[in-house]
Amino acid sequence: MKKKNIAAILMAAAALVLTACSGSKGDFDVNALGNDLNTKIAYADTLGQMDIDTASMFLNLSDVNVVKASIFEGSGGTAEEIVVLECASDADAAKAEQVLKDRVSEQIESFTDYVPEELTKLNAAVIKTSGKYAVLSVSDNPDEAKKLIDQYM
Repeated sequence: MKKKNIAAILMAAAALVLTACSGSKGDFDVNALGNDLNTKIAYADTLGQMDIDTASMFLNLSDVNVVKASIFEGSGGTAEEIVVLECASDADAAKAEQVLKDRVSEQIESFTDYVPEELTKLNAAVIKTSGKYAVLSVSDNPDEAKKLIDQYM
């Protein structure tokens, strides 16, 4: 009897360890991460929050089922931006990741002749997905952005 109890306890402990090490921290508030990225990192530009419908004009999210979004954009004089998306599924987050990569590529092309100094930020853009979430941060502080994002994801 004792051996069965010990075995059950050990199996439960192993399951907890495996769950804790899965790499995903689970659900989080996309607005909280968006606000943290906007307020805890210094930007050259003033970023303004925008809704998903407006952002869809420059982010091709038509094939991505987005549940919630926190999006901040600069004035256009810099490449600085924040996009935090909660998607309906992991597959949608994978599609969103490609959309964010495409966005950075498009911005690199746009800023090459417009404001080439912004290429440093764009080349260091932070894009991360985890589960149903996808995040993009373009700033002068990619290391700080990674730390903040890692706190959530």
